[in-house]
Amino acid sequence: MSYADERVAAETGRAVMALYRAGMQVRLVPDAMHGRAEARIVPGPTAKRRTRVPRSSTGRGETPLAAIHAAVERLNERAGAILVHLD
Repeated sequence: MSYADERVAAETGRAVMALYRAGMQVRLVPDAMHGRAEARIVPGPTAKRRTRVPRSSTGRGETPLAAIHAAVERLNERAGAILVHLD
């Protein structure tokens, strides 16, 4: 495993833990045969106790991290969040 692979794995773990702390569950489906991945973010048991439950969202990408990123962006768009992209 190269340094870049380790960085991607660490970043994926951070993203999954942040979503878990927010009461969400992440379901990843990597497809190595076609070089794609799909992530589905659904409300977990603790999120269902809240007054307003966020809906699920799905994202696709070339890597699991890209799929999580796409799903989080879609979840934010549905929630009406205003995001500022920093370069």
